[in-house]
Amino acid sequence: MKKLIAVLAALCFSMILASCNSSGEHKKNDKDQAQLNDEKWQTLKTISGRNIIAELEQTTTGTSIRDEAFAKVRENEDLEKGLFGKNTPELQEDLGMQWIEAEAATEAINKVYGGIGGLNQKGVIFLENQASGADQSGFWIGIKEPDEKVNELVTELQKQVDEGKILAKYIYIFRSDFTQKENNQLVDEVHQVITGMAKEHAAPERVSFGVSVDTKTGTVEISHDFLTVEQKEELQKQFSNHKLAIKQEGRLVPLPGETDVSYPPKKTTTTPLKEGGYVMSVSENSMLVVSATSHDFSATGGKQKYFDAISYSFPQANTKLEVGQRVLVEAWGPIMESYPGQGLAKYVEVLPTYQPKNADLTEAEVVHQAIKQSKQEGGAVLAVNQLAFDSKSDQWKVEFTQEEEVFEVVIKDKK
Repeated sequence: MKKLIAVLAALCFSMILASCNSSGEHKKNDKDQAQLNDEKWQTLKTISGRNIIAELEQTTTGTSIRDEAFAKVRENEDLEKGLFGKNTPELQEDLGMQWIEAEAATEAINKVYGGIGGLNQKGVIFLENQASGADQSGFWIGIKEPDEKVNELVTELQKQVDEGKILAKYIYIFRSDFTQKENNQLVDEVHQVITGMAKEHAAPERVSFGVSVDTKTGTVEISHDFLTVEQKEELQKQFSNHKLAIKQEGRLVPLPGETDVSYPPKKTTTTPLKEGGYVMSVSENSMLVVSATSHDFSATGGKQKYFDAISYSFPQANTKLEVGQRVLVEAWGPIMESYPGQGLAKYVEVLPTYQPKNADLTEAEVVHQAIKQSKQEGGAVLAVNQLAFDSKSDQWKVEFTQEEEVFEVVIKDKK
């Protein structure tokens, strides 16, 4: 009986030892496989701080096909008009890379990975432009765990280099520390945490924030207008494995008891203002602000005089502001592209009102009176086109624009 127990004990010990050896062997195999993979995809060179693991070879000088395509890029009408920025050799090279090499690389990615979505599971892609400060124009393909598909991608692209359709120097294949899929998941996780913090704010309906991950660096970029020091520290703690860049956008959303309007220490100025917009109307929770200066869009087929106009949602606007005042509005969230636009105001700065030395009235008072006298039928936006004080006649002339109509209102300079 003792002999049987001894045999069974020895058998059990052997099984446990085998199991441990098997587990250790799996770990060893995984480690060996990773090491083999690293040895296979060694760093060829380092460019812009990134480890290049595969590259194309410029095998031909017969690049007439590519040259012809680049000539069309340089002759592009929008480029010549300056719609992409100042027409420089660097910008031309950037656009050539984007419209030739990047397009070819995208087609190759679609073929090898089944689309950009397939590559996003494996790595990242992005462009770099000289016009934006990069050392070189380039289409970058980053792969976290390189495999045979990288060879397939290189083969597809090398064919086009050999045929003179693209240039090898504009495509870079490197080892990435992350994939786009991982970045997207990270954005969701950070967004969820900040959403919880936003709900804790005294005015959650007024706060705003944004979360993104820099595809090149992996840095989590957070913009906000409400996070406290403690909340920012909590974010750093929860996502300690990642670099966070937290930036406050404008003023923080006011807490209860804090003001959301500032008034000038000196109410008037003898110097005409060039900034801001006029408060054209106010109600209990909204205001209409129309820019005091116009934009000329005639070169692109638009109006010669276009005045920005936005209807802002703003709590107790009629007790904080007056029609005729010039203001600077800090909005939060998107502005709806209607006319007038529609948005939410976070903070309003009232500017000092213009008052010539010999005048009794201020600009704000004149605009207020002129609006009352100029009420037109319909709901079209009213904009102040010109405003001037005539000391000889002791009166103000206010020229309004309403849709296509231009008309003048005269206000006597007396209280």
